[in-house]
Amino acid sequence: MLSFWQLFRGQALNLFLKPNCPLCDRTATDTFCKYCHRQLQESQLLDPAQYWQGDLPLFAWGKYEGAVKRSMAKLKYDGHHSIGNSYGEWLAASWQKSPINIPTKLVVIPIPLHPEKLASRGFNQAESIARSFSRATGAKLDLSLQRTRSTVAQFGLSKSARQENVAGAFALVRSSLKPGSTVLLIDDIYTTGATVRSAASVLRSTQIEVCGVAVIATGRDD
Repeated sequence: MLSFWQLFRGQALNLFLKPNCPLCDRTATDTFCKYCHRQLQESQLLDPAQYWQGDLPLFAWGKYEGAVKRSMAKLKYDGHHSIGNSYGEWLAASWQKSPINIPTKLVVIPIPLHPEKLASRGFNQAESIARSFSRATGAKLDLSLQRTRSTVAQFGLSKSARQENVAGAFALVRSSLKPGSTVLLIDDIYTTGATVRSAASVLRSTQIEVCGVAVIATGRDD
């Protein structure tokens, strides 16, 4: 039987080692504290597959608002990798529960950052989400899609300017993907879809099937 001091020491050590919530700095039991976790879950879409239609179907875990919007900024600009890991798990859980006819040999490809931005930021948030998603679903992770041209931030650009900004920005490099492979693109946020459409066109030009794109959040309200 453990002594009082052993129990006290263990409890104190557990409290000390618990991470703080990246959104509010409260003590967190997992990635987020219970308050922020609840706020994030409130932004989850009731039907993540509601946009799964058209030329490039969209699967979105939640809405780009409130706590989700703040968490995305913490992930991208403050390097909180644990946020990407949690989002990848949540996205995977929603994906596996959806009525979508999921291919048995699915390949997931994160939207890449340009090497200069990757070096500056230190990691690619879409890749963090995709790695966690692939672990949870068993899908194969592929990183052969690369951004070969630097682009400006899409925020604030018109729809046509967004399309022009990312046109020809991607290429397949040292790819082991075979024609006929089925790919799901992974990104953090979906707005007009210009970035993912540009990426999908490169893959489709090599006879790779892009079944759609899965994201954590979308600003669409239609």
